[in-house]
Amino acid sequence: MPQPHRLVTLALLCLLPLAAKSGEHLPPGALVSAPTYDSGSGVPAPDGFFRTKNTAIAFRNTEEIMPTRRIPTSAKPSPLKPPTAPYNVHYTFDGSSRSVQDFVRRNDTTALVILKDDHIVFEGYYHGAEPTDLFTSFSSGKSFVSTLVGLAVADGHIKSIHDPIRQYLPELTGSAYESATIKQVLQMASGTSYSEDYEDPASDIDAFASLVGRNQGGLYDFARSFKAKRKPGTEFYYATTDTEILGALIARATGKSLSAYMSERLWKPLGAESAGRWTLDQPGSAGREVAGGALQLRARDYARFGALFAHGGAWNGTQIVPSAWVTEATRPQDPYVDFGRVEPGTQIGYGYQWWCMPGAEHRYSAEGIHGQFVFVDPGTKVVVVAMSAWPEAWDEAKAAEAFTFFAAVANSLR
Repeated sequence: MPQPHRLVTLALLCLLPLAAKSGEHLPPGALVSAPTYDSGSGVPAPDGFFRTKNTAIAFRNTEEIMPTRRIPTSAKPSPLKPPTAPYNVHYTFDGSSRSVQDFVRRNDTTALVILKDDHIVFEGYYHGAEPTDLFTSFSSGKSFVSTLVGLAVADGHIKSIHDPIRQYLPELTGSAYESATIKQVLQMASGTSYSEDYEDPASDIDAFASLVGRNQGGLYDFARSFKAKRKPGTEFYYATTDTEILGALIARATGKSLSAYMSERLWKPLGAESAGRWTLDQPGSAGREVAGGALQLRARDYARFGALFAHGGAWNGTQIVPSAWVTEATRPQDPYVDFGRVEPGTQIGYGYQWWCMPGAEHRYSAEGIHGQFVFVDPGTKVVVVAMSAWPEAWDEAKAAEAFTFFAAVANSLR
């Protein structure tokens, strides 16, 4: 005789619907082709990010193209005072006197913010951009990464930048980074054989960009896969892979993702007005932040970061970054990165992922391809943020005009 509980079970099973049969598909070719869908936004797919002609659109919509991680900020942004009067400045370039609007037009500028202390002197957005857009940093983000290294030192996560980087990342044994110190990697003097030439399709930067575009991970392994070409600490060679190694160092030493550590130690204390995003090399928790240059931030928040450095690491009465780190990071510290030794034909120098300009003013800048700049003049407390959409990765004429303009702005606001 069936037990009562079995009878109840049978009764419940009778109430369940029968398993649904899967639907039948029409045979191939039974339907006419649907028109290709296009939202009309102009945002490219990942494989078109570096090839699209709509760079002004792509460079402010990266979070729609690539996987990203959020960088939370505080609920109370630090205030910036609005402009009190119209601003213009004239500068001379290529034998002609030019204005702010000339600069914007000639440099394919999408956002321009000029800050003095906490006052916005000028703010403008172009090519459809808006103040709430998140602009991609490209390599100007390297200066943020070096700042996180400085904070990790201050917090005791890293004992000294004179330590071998392999001490924190033992899997670098056998690579170009085996004998390099953290300082040498900060200075782009690791000695790696990696090549970075944007005009050469066979250059390693092309493989780097392809890895980012595929969103399948492996960027750190790529960065550490190169043999040494020269002894560390003997010669400057700009290698985005050096910054990828620094990103891995920060994550390993702090036990946190770059986004989480930046949120905790920089973005929230700074009072950024918007959460940022950081592009990942693959979706989800396994994704590593692309340390070499893939932040997405508002233009005003780039300006806040520049102002933090202009004020010696202090902002709104709080010392966020040690003043000694600000001084050291923004000046050449060794002969191989000294003024005139870094880029042939120029007097530029290199600090810890900051480009340094000669002269008593001690001006410096964060720089990224396609015309991304955070220019800092600590003497006048002037910061110029220029986000751009240059068609080419680098344009020497546009860069020369940009620095002429930046200097004119700083000089006009003494």
